[in-house]
Amino acid sequence: MNPIKQGLKWGYTQAAARLGAHRKHQAEPRLWVLMYHRILPKDDPRFALEEPGMLVTPATFSQHLEWVKQEFEVVDLQDWVRKAQQGEPLPNKACAITFDDGWRDNYEFALPLLREHQIPATLFAVADKIGSDFRFWPNIVSELVAARAPQLANHPYFQEAASLAERGFDREGIARVIAGLKQYSEVEIFAALEAIGWQQALAASEPPLMDWPQLLEMADSGWVTIGSHTCTHQRLDKGLDAAALAEEVEASRVKLEAWLQRPVPLFCFPNGDYDAAALGAVEKTYQAAVTTRKGINTAGQGNWHELLRIGLHEDGSGTKQRFLAKMAAW
Repeated sequence: MNPIKQGLKWGYTQAAARLGAHRKHQAEPRLWVLMYHRILPKDDPRFALEEPGMLVTPATFSQHLEWVKQEFEVVDLQDWVRKAQQGEPLPNKACAITFDDGWRDNYEFALPLLREHQIPATLFAVADKIGSDFRFWPNIVSELVAARAPQLANHPYFQEAASLAERGFDREGIARVIAGLKQYSEVEIFAALEAIGWQQALAASEPPLMDWPQLLEMADSGWVTIGSHTCTHQRLDKGLDAAALAEEVEASRVKLEAWLQRPVPLFCFPNGDYDAAALGAVEKTYQAAVTTRKGINTAGQGNWHELLRIGLHEDGSGTKQRFLAKMAAW
């Protein structure tokens, strides 16, 4: 980054940290919802293969929890929504922690820190993939690029990935490759991966998602509420028919409640994508839902199924100033 851009970025970070909404008292209660995916140490082999925007280290996550306690009243998302819907008193500045997908590392590294800091969180699980050897397609593509798999050149979807594999793996490059592939549906991408025989190119590894006993332990801990993230993590803006939409939205809740033996009133849209039909199905099935759109929620907004969040990752929130600048949601 050139000095001018670096100076502008520094100035923006300083201003956002000092002048953002988290520094102001307003009459209407507000809610910050923080979005996490993976919690991994830098020396963990999984760290090197993940997109930069998908993770923070346990040390950084622990710092975030400390800073959250200093700046906000930490709340359970489900409890805050219930109180807001019923018109009960709310803290002026509340913050809720959320995790998407159900990664095994959330059980390994996030749960102990939530216990240590005594902070509640909501984890949105992909119902059909918990306890399986399922791998998300971005992770498969990342591993194929890192392995320099020649099969990538055999399908038109993966030409950019093949070019990156020839140049050598880098995390920013794989993020661009994955962003480009999101023009296709999950069904199309997995079909393309099957066509190039991705399983033969990669060695078997530990399942990336947690199993049911681990998810149940998180729920039983008293610090984690489980929400639905669909059955299969299909993006809900691809014109799914009524049966497929019902499976992703309604059946996922039924399956999670059967396993966990407790209500599952919250939902998370995969990749933040949905159309009007998906939103309608979620509104009929869940008390509230979160998106990936950036912003701060207010108690009187009434739009409980499109809650805004703030995504956090290692590179953009590793210092207190950067973390507070994120809270500005500018």
